[in-house]
Amino acid sequence: MGGAVLTLSAAVIGSAVSLVSVLVTQRFTQQVHRREQDRIERHRREDLERARASRLLEERQATYVRFSAAARTARDALAACMYDMRRAGTLEDTRREELKQRWDAYVAQHAETHIIASDEVLCAVGRVNGALRKIHGLVKRLDTGWQSPSDSVDALKEQIDDLWPGLVALREAMRCDLDLQQPAGQPAS
Repeated sequence: MGGAVLTLSAAVIGSAVSLVSVLVTQRFTQQVHRREQDRIERHRREDLERARASRLLEERQATYVRFSAAARTARDALAACMYDMRRAGTLEDTRREELKQRWDAYVAQHAETHIIASDEVLCAVGRVNGALRKIHGLVKRLDTGWQSPSDSVDALKEQIDDLWPGLVALREAMRCDLDLQQPAGQPAS
């Protein structure tokens, strides 16, 4: 009987060890699987964040290009008005219509830029916008005859010429925001 109890005890212990071994192996496998799933999910989130950041950068770049082009086109339309006023003293209807179309396109692009631009770029956008609005107002006053004593075609030329540094600063701010160049006064890394 002692041998039978011993055999039975060994069988029970062996079965218990096997059962514990299966449970431990199963638990370990579940932990490995969970860690792998967590790693996969973390990589998926990182990939999504990189894709989002890349998409936003592309959108910001496209917006900056459109705004810069619209600002320069508006500036060119205002300069053309200045030359017409210098030559004829007033604007022809076709020039007025061209100015209206380009100005409307600029205003729409300015609004879009406000949505996506960084704070640093918004400062440069604001300076360019303020200068363009002053020039546009002066062109309108000169064309309608409602000008003040200081309004003249020479004052218009001066304001248009003074716009270039603002456009250059705007371009530099946009390039810096897109990591295409270092801010002025900082060495390249």
